[in-house]
Amino acid sequence: MTTQFKSLVLLAATLVVGFTLGLFADATLVRGRRAQVGALRRPPGFVAHMEDVIQPHSDAQRDSIRPLLEQAAQRNGMIVHDANDHLRAALDSMRIALAPMLDQSQRDRLAREVGRIPPFGPGGRRGGPPSFGRGGPPPGARRGGPPPD
Repeated sequence: MTTQFKSLVLLAATLVVGFTLGLFADATLVRGRRAQVGALRRPPGFVAHMEDVIQPHSDAQRDSIRPLLEQAAQRNGMIVHDANDHLRAALDSMRIALAPMLDQSQRDRLAREVGRIPPFGPGGRRGGPPSFGRGGPPPGARRGGPPPD
């Protein structure tokens, strides 16, 4: 083996090891960050975060603040839920309006793409009740598939 070949093998091995370590480290960091963001978006996480920001002086103050924070978290959940419902309805209306102008393969591609559009809210989950994604899609919500005739 020549020195040049040994150097090339060492460089390639270093590149593979570095790429692998970077890939796994990034995936671990992203997963951890996604869990933190999701926790903040759920009402208990939102309430706890806001309490940390406010730093109540006493338990009495904490007890008086908590109901207001829980109400705000519930309102935020409803806003996100309603926005997702309106988004889905608008996208379904667009697909229905475009359907007569498109052939079947175009309708299929459009349906797949519209189904891939992430909803607003926690962790990119689809739909969910106002309690921030603890359930499935709202009743009657359509996900992908060809438009109705």
